[in-house]
Amino acid sequence: MDEVYTSGDYIEAQILLGLLRSRGIDAILHSAALQGGLGELPALGILRLTVAAADGNLARQLLVDYFAGALQLDSSDMQDFK
Repeated sequence: MDEVYTSGDYIEAQILLGLLRSRGIDAILHSAALQGGLGELPALGILRLTVAAADGNLARQLLVDYFAGALQLDSSDMQDFK
């Protein structure tokens, strides 16, 4: 597995997980169940997104594009809203 992103923000991590999966990348969010113990755990960097090593470069590029505001919706992104 290839770690492509680390976050301390559960909502952000879920959004990025959904983005990767919507583009056909089988991503896994690690440590999400630990969010209830934040008082005893480090507050930042405990959530990790991983993908298969073969998908690592594509996943990283999607995340770069997302944070740069360069992603656009296409018709397949809208299928759940019809």
